[in-house]
Amino acid sequence: MSHWPGWAAISSRVWIVVFLISLATPAHGEGTLLRVPAVIHAHSNWSTGEYSLDDLAAQAKTFGVAAIFLTENHLLQYEYGLPPLRGLLRYRAEFPSVLSKGPEAFLDAVRAANAKQQDVLLIPGAQVVPHYFWTGTLLDGTLTMHNTQKDLLALGLYHPEDYRELPAVGNYGAARWGLWSLWLLSPFLLAIPGVWLIRTHRQHVIQLQHFRITERRRMVLPGLLCLGIGIALLANNYPFRSNPASPYDPTAGLKPHQDVIDFVNARKGVAIWSLPEASDHQEVGVARFHATIHTDPYPNDLLRTDRFTAFGGLYEDTTIFVEPGRGWDQLLLDYLNGLRVTPAWAIGESAYHYEGQAGKWLGAVQTVLLAERRDPATLLAALRAGRAYALLRTREEALRLVQFQAISSGLAPAEMGDRLTLRAGDRPELQAVVETAGGRPLSTEVRLIRSGKVVHSIQGDTPITLRWTEPPMPPGSKLYYRLDVRGPGGNQILSNPIFIQTT
Repeated sequence: MSHWPGWAAISSRVWIVVFLISLATPAHGEGTLLRVPAVIHAHSNWSTGEYSLDDLAAQAKTFGVAAIFLTENHLLQYEYGLPPLRGLLRYRAEFPSVLSKGPEAFLDAVRAANAKQQDVLLIPGAQVVPHYFWTGTLLDGTLTMHNTQKDLLALGLYHPEDYRELPAVGNYGAARWGLWSLWLLSPFLLAIPGVWLIRTHRQHVIQLQHFRITERRRMVLPGLLCLGIGIALLANNYPFRSNPASPYDPTAGLKPHQDVIDFVNARKGVAIWSLPEASDHQEVGVARFHATIHTDPYPNDLLRTDRFTAFGGLYEDTTIFVEPGRGWDQLLLDYLNGLRVTPAWAIGESAYHYEGQAGKWLGAVQTVLLAERRDPATLLAALRAGRAYALLRTREEALRLVQFQAISSGLAPAEMGDRLTLRAGDRPELQAVVETAGGRPLSTEVRLIRSGKVVHSIQGDTPITLRWTEPPMPPGSKLYYRLDVRGPGGNQILSNPIFIQTT
């Protein structure tokens, strides 16, 4: 942790004390709901992070973070094989991951770290690469590996088999036996002609001047060649099961990603699209050969998949997908119109490995959860329900969403993620209160977005109170409201929506 001299150090420590006290205070108008500041997408030295779980928890405590959703790399393994024997003639690079170190050991380490301290809750999970694929050739320098950074986060997986059976590229623990396995095992049949040739004698007659000589020879060389080909093909085809996704299949599309989403949901976890507007481009080389590693931003892929819980909507990069009328609003409108099974919530995504990495620090990007208690099941339930807002803050100050509710006479207030059902003609009121964690006035703009369009905005020094009353709603109405709050220095809040409908 950096140490700031003078007034900066004092004010930062004061803010941390105030912020920690606020964690125990119910949110305004929310009964027993607590604000739980959480970091989603963090790595420890169990994979590509620098700190141990204990050090990560201690670091989080200094920044007022109450929970960390760990996303250790599930399987960080990449390979390229030369046809036709890709399984034999291949180069493989592997880095520390949950599968390489063992999911049992990882889950035991998380339990032990939580038992040592009670201040920061560690929730296990993984960063998953559902599919990458190759195009081009190695010889002409066009070899390119695509989509190594098109990832999903799988949170709240508490059983070793959840990690072993994740249907991700390269994970043979998720491979299944099938009819294709018979074909992969078929080179074993070459043992039959191989043994037969070795055991067979071929007679060769040599005619001399006065007599003939008959020579009997075993067909050893053809037999050994046949056996050698069979063994090579079997080694190439091992482990004789279909991989969840092939790195040599550029036509797989989004099926591997949807399969991971559905698997995580079936295991009672939370599936999140990671950093959809980030990109990656690298040039790597081995000996005289080189290859390109490339991932394009993929926000439109969120529109072509379903049943994921959330996506990285706010992080330390430019994010356009969450702007009014853009991709996120299209997702929410599709849900309202019955075209999607579930809504898609926005989270703050940290992608944290160590202090100073690309200028990052732990706690700069948070997801503040509204929950009755601070335990894994309750926080995961809050995340699934959309009872959260994404927060981007500076070291000196942070905005706080004290209240965001839809209110109608005779009904309980609706929070983020809730659906409020009214009668035709009703006029719900939207109320929001924004302040700063340290109480210092901060020039801030609050925008209220109604079904993709900004319908009201207010600008001034915090604390800011926004009130807006909907016109009388006709029967069969379906709409939602969300907030986008901007302050100086990159301070930002992105709320999840409140849905309203009339009968």
